[in-house]
Amino acid sequence: MKTLSQMTKEEKLQALTEYHACRREQHIVSRYIRAIQEDDKEQTAYFEGFGESVHHIVQNVNTYERRLIFGYVDRQFNEYGWISGMLPIVEEIRLDNSNVIHIGQSVNGMYVVTVGWCTGTAGGGSRPSVWEEPIAGYKEAVASGIRQLERIYNDAERRSLTDRGNYNPKYIRRLKAGLQELKRRYTAPQQLSLF
Repeated sequence: MKTLSQMTKEEKLQALTEYHACRREQHIVSRYIRAIQEDDKEQTAYFEGFGESVHHIVQNVNTYERRLIFGYVDRQFNEYGWISGMLPIVEEIRLDNSNVIHIGQSVNGMYVVTVGWCTGTAGGGSRPSVWEEPIAGYKEAVASGIRQLERIYNDAERRSLTDRGNYNPKYIRRLKAGLQELKRRYTAPQQLSLF
């Protein structure tokens, strides 16, 4: 099978128009099509430097351009030819083993927050990546993580009225109490002592 860079102009355009781009990818596909139609060799080479197939190129360009917001300018591909969008975790604030606030930080100092949660057998979570919204300061990042868990626990508490297997009310109350303690410790004004 030919790589995109080996295809004719018409084959490339057909491959791009047949690609089912999600909303977040449509602008990339449009830019690539425009570069081909206008015979813009520099822009076409830019896109084709990110992979061999339309899917590969669009995904990598999307991740690369999102990484620019966080100060990453390199094109480091993993062994499978993908650019990683993950950010390093600089801190994990734990309520317990399953309920945690992940704080990631990029090279330009921007923070990203994600959470992992469990309220019985229901749960979810993710790791910090360039797909999250950047946050300028550490305290704002912690506050954002606390707000995310508050929303999740409040929703879980409502769901526990009809589904106690997935949303254990006793466990949720304990998590909410622990979250209030975290909130006091991380976001409440601190009394300074001179002695």
